[in-house]
Amino acid sequence: MGTDADAPPGTARGRGEPRRDQSREVARITAFSDGVFAIAITLLALPLALPRGDGVEVWAELQRLGPSFRSFCISFVVIGAYWIGHRGIFLLVERSDRRLLWLNLLLLFFIVLLPFTTSLVGEHGDQRIAVAVYALSVAGAGFAAVGLAAYALGGRRLSSSAVDEGEVRLAVWRNLVTALVFVASLALLPLGTTVVELSWLSVIVAWWLVRRRHAGIRAT
Repeated sequence: MGTDADAPPGTARGRGEPRRDQSREVARITAFSDGVFAIAITLLALPLALPRGDGVEVWAELQRLGPSFRSFCISFVVIGAYWIGHRGIFLLVERSDRRLLWLNLLLLFFIVLLPFTTSLVGEHGDQRIAVAVYALSVAGAGFAAVGLAAYALGGRRLSSSAVDEGEVRLAVWRNLVTALVFVASLALLPLGTTVVELSWLSVIVAWWLVRRRHAGIRAT
C-alpha cells in the first residue's frame, strides 16, 4: 500500500488533495509543534519560584535554587536548539503523511518530558539515577529528531527536489551529536554527577564543529 509521500506532485494519495491542502497540513503540524515547544520551555521556570512571606533570606534561597537554575539553563538551551532544528526541518518539508505525524509526536513526547526531568535533576542532581534519567530524556529527543529529519528529508521523500543534501546532513548530524554527547556522558557517572553535568557543556563545541564542517563542505 502506498503512502501520501508516493502520491503525484500536487496531490495526496487516495484523496486527491491539492498541494495547498498539503501545505496547510504542514503548517498545522508546525504550529502545533511550536506551541508544544513554547509550553515546555515555559514550564522549565516553574521550579524557580522563591517562597513568600516575611523574613525570607533571599540570598540563601537563591543559593538553594542554584542547582535548579543550572538545570534550567541547560534545558533552555537544549529545547531551544531542538526547536531551531525542528524549524529547519519543516522549512524544507512540503508534504506530510501519517508516519511523519508519529515521528513528530515522538519528538514532542521527549520535549514535553524535559521539564519533569529538568526538575528531577535540579532537586536530586547528586543522585546518579536522576542525572541518568535526564541525560536519556535529552538523548531520546535527539534520536527522535534524527529519525524525523532522516524520514522527512532523506531521499527528498517529503521535501522539494531542490533541497540541498548538505542541509539534510546538517539537520541529521546536529541532532545526532546532541544525543551522543548526552549518552556518552553516562560513562562518566563513576566520577560523580558534577562531572557528568559539566560534560554536557561539550555539546556546544559539538554543535560548532558540525556547523564548521558543514560550512567547509559547502565551500569546496
